[in-house]
Amino acid sequence: MMPPRIAALLAAAVAAFIALAALPAAAQVPYTVTAISPAPVQPGAQAAVTIRVEGQVAALPSFGYDVEGGTLVGVLAPTPVAAGIAEGTVFVRRETPGAARLTVSFAGQTLAAADIRFAAPDGTLRVQTTLDAGPDAAARTWRYQVLDAAGTVVAELQTSTSGDAPTGAAQVTLPPGAYAVRQVLGSDTALACAPGVFYAVASPAGAVATVTLGAAPAVVSFTIIPCPDLPEGLEVIIPVDTIIPGAGPGIVGEPVAAPAEPPFSEVAGARQPGPGVLPPAAGNSPAPRPAGPAPLLIAGVLLLLSGGGVLLLGRLRSRPLV
Repeated sequence: MMPPRIAALLAAAVAAFIALAALPAAAQVPYTVTAISPAPVQPGAQAAVTIRVEGQVAALPSFGYDVEGGTLVGVLAPTPVAAGIAEGTVFVRRETPGAARLTVSFAGQTLAAADIRFAAPDGTLRVQTTLDAGPDAAARTWRYQVLDAAGTVVAELQTSTSGDAPTGAAQVTLPPGAYAVRQVLGSDTALACAPGVFYAVASPAGAVATVTLGAAPAVVSFTIIPCPDLPEGLEVIIPVDTIIPGAGPGIVGEPVAAPAEPPFSEVAGARQPGPGVLPPAAGNSPAPRPAGPAPLLIAGVLLLLSGGGVLLLGRLRSRPLV
């Protein structure tokens, strides 16, 4: 008969083994796995998913890779790249726009997953305007709206034209798809010339153009013509800064000199007669001031001090030495 102590130890060992077997495989492996999703790629191209393993990477097992929504193209098994770090690459492809999911597993347990997006890159839509009005055409701006397939305004553009630059353009970056470009007509612009209309949109019809944007840039052109009611003297169309005329006969007025300091009628100060003829009583220079008694007083004091010093020195020399 087995002693009770040995039976208890065996029972504990069996329970520990059962509990260890019930744990997930991810909790048993001495490493962690991460799948890093790449940036969106074009449909039909290969997406490279980085597999990063951290921990004990000396002897890694063969992981399982499953792809949903795409095709598994190839696998580069993780290899050590630094201390405790190994990296590999899994290539996934999808022919149509959408998403694919890569799952990394081992022993039936999911270790990591990554979502890959397949989408065409944004395209460039360019809108250009041509004003067929000759070299003296006015400077003018034109507004446009870009609408998606649902009729929602997704972008607004503005172009400018003039006589020396009859064609102006603006562009915007948008996702691939179908769009409509619509010109915003102002109070002086219409689809056709009529009384009070200065400009008419010659093309496209209805001032609306449709375009399908893809990887290549798309260009939409609008042509505008002047109408008979356009004033001949109209040089510039708002928005511009107007110039206020000056007071003179010129375009902006004659230059006006800044006010100057009025001249003095005569020299400031009292005029003292002298042996010569006095200058004319005009000018703006101050008159010279007469010399005061201060310099003479200072010179006298210095003279007295120097005389006293000489006298004292003579007395000291005349005294006999003891």
